[in-house]
Amino acid sequence: MARSGFLGGAVTQRTASKHSSRTAVCVEARKTGKKKAPTKTTSSKKAGWLGKEDTFNFSKYYGPDRQLFLPGGLLDPNDVPDYLNGELPGDYGYDPLGLGKDGGVDKYQAYEVIHARWAMLGAAGCIIPEGLAANGADIKGATWFETGAAMLNGGTLNYFAVPFGLIDNKLPLFAVVAIEVALMGAAENYRRTGTGPAGYAPGVGKFDSSVFDGADPLYPGGPLDPFNLASDPDVAAQLKVKEIKNGRLAMVAMLGFAVQALVTGEGPYANWSQHVADPFGYNLLTILGDGDRVPTL
Repeated sequence: MARSGFLGGAVTQRTASKHSSRTAVCVEARKTGKKKAPTKTTSSKKAGWLGKEDTFNFSKYYGPDRQLFLPGGLLDPNDVPDYLNGELPGDYGYDPLGLGKDGGVDKYQAYEVIHARWAMLGAAGCIIPEGLAANGADIKGATWFETGAAMLNGGTLNYFAVPFGLIDNKLPLFAVVAIEVALMGAAENYRRTGTGPAGYAPGVGKFDSSVFDGADPLYPGGPLDPFNLASDPDVAAQLKVKEIKNGRLAMVAMLGFAVQALVTGEGPYANWSQHVADPFGYNLLTILGDGDRVPTL
């Protein structure tokens, strides 16, 4: 049996006897007839991104014995909904509103993954331009909540932030809007219809549009996997967990950036740099206390 893996690679059931260093995938039959959940029973050890050995305990994140959102003394595993059976990456059994029942779990998983990816891009987009501007780059409206105002006031935006003025590529508002609408409209249409254009990708070479036929809408793979991360199903399973965990953190970070902007009137890079320079004098308590409170950890 094969499932779609990270970026479209196939996750295939294998036995431990065939690959002793790999994990076995066990399928637990469900009386409810719900989607069956794979349970990886051992850890996987292989070289990590920086050359160090990377150990991943699959049973901690997949299957019926995975970690839940509360420890055992506070949550009875029998109270976890049947549709949260440990098959999805990042499934900690948490769905207090019951959004995933009646077949909604797949839909909301797609929503979460897409929002998580946007949040990771957004968090980087909030921090990097502001950090570059603080270190000498000429970026108009570098603080994320000032960018739109700078453009609406007749300003222009460096569409691709190149530090220290190496390239002058300022664009007016209408040009940026047109580019965004065209790119986003095309990308969303391809995602919605499960298709894609022919083209070229590093590590893949030239490809036809037929390569996207039948691709997983969340992990299409192929040209969108130029580093071939999905070639190993164990690595694919790991990266899917890491992606959703980092994506959830990014979504919370974006909310934090918005609250910080309302409270301090500054961007995340400015808040961070001031806190690092004076952690006892610039923190949550001193900000909320208008600076009159005694600096406290």
